[in-house]
Parts: sequence; structure tokens; C-alpha cells
Amino acid sequence: MKSLAVLLALAMVFAFVLVPMASATVDETLKCDLYIELNWNWVGFGGTSPYTWIGTVEGDINGEIYITLVGASFPGKTEHFSETWTIVTDDGVITGYDEGVWRFVNYKWVANGEVTDASGTLSYLIGYNMHYSGVTTEFPVPPSEPVSGTGVLILSLDS
Repeated sequence: MKSLAVLLALAMVFAFVLVPMASATVDETLKCDLYIELNWNWVGFGGTSPYTWIGTVEGDINGEIYITLVGASFPGKTEHFSETWTIVTDDGVITGYDEGVWRFVNYKWVANGEVTDASGTLSYLIGYNMHYSGVTTEFPVPPSEPVSGTGVLILSLDS
């Protein structure tokens, strides 16, 4: 009888403690430094590439980032934009969308969005919020001159 009580107690510990821990979702904030360059071969500039910006992320995620402009409006001295983006890593691919603002006065941008798909060991990121911000070099410039940007990209469950 005593061994049955011990078995029941262990079963309850397993059911109420270990099982929820095993099925819990990862809840971490991932932070990366971002470097992007304007893609002068972008369709919007008469090229053939769908990507507006191409760059890298380094930090909690390391890989290449590809950003595609979906739409933009230009009220005053700002660009209000929407984009889709893809980050390609050795651990999987992350995709999402964002909406943001780029200020032509100081070349700073900020955007918020969401991870809509992810593969490999990064699949737990689906539904995470995406926030990125930074600054670009001067724009517009002749196509022979580079336009680049640096910033921070954050993926988190917090809004």
C-alpha cells in the first residue's frame, strides 16, 4: 500500500510539474545588430531584384536579411512604409512583415511587425513581435553611391 501511495505521488508530480514544463513555449527576447544596404537592382529602381534592402543581422540570431517594400506614402518629410522581410540563418528561415516611418530630416527609421513564419529550430518564433530601428546614410544619392543603414532588430513576445 505504501508503494502505491509513492507511485501516485510521483505520478502527480509528473503530471502537474514536468509535463507543463516540457510543453511550455520559449519566451525569450532576441536582440540583433542590423546592417543593411539599399539594393540598387531593386525592381522599384528599374532592376530585377524584389529586395529593397539587403543586409546582415548579428547577435542572438546571425544571418542575412532581405527586405521587400510593399507600399509607401510620403506625407511631408517622412516615408510611411510597409515591408515584408526574411532572415536566412543556419538554423532556419524567419519571415514577417512590418510597418514603419523613415524621417528624411535625420534619416532615422522605426518599424514594428510580426514573425509570420519560421522554420527549423526557430519555428517557435512564429507570432513573436518584431521591432527594428536605426539610421541610414543620406538619401537620395546617385545610384553609384551606397546608401546603408545600421540599427537594432528585436524579436519578442512583448508588444
